[in-house]
Amino acid sequence: MLRDKKIKLKNDLRKCRFEHGEISQQELANAVGVTRLTIHSIEKGKFNPSVLLALKIARFFEKPVDEIFNIYDD
Repeated sequence: MLRDKKIKLKNDLRKCRFEHGEISQQELANAVGVTRLTIHSIEKGKFNPSVLLALKIARFFEKPVDEIFNIYDD
């Protein structure tokens, strides 16, 4: 059962930034309306983005959300 497992969110945000012309965390943050620290925290797995932010990031990279964010069992 899912509730018995510890599930975490994994992301390929850093990879996406580098595939998108090696843009900086700050450039991505400016494009989606958050701080650089928010982008950094998402990349390091310290912060899970809201659904809205995840969708904004996916739209920016022109990718489906599940190509950037995935869940996995800890």
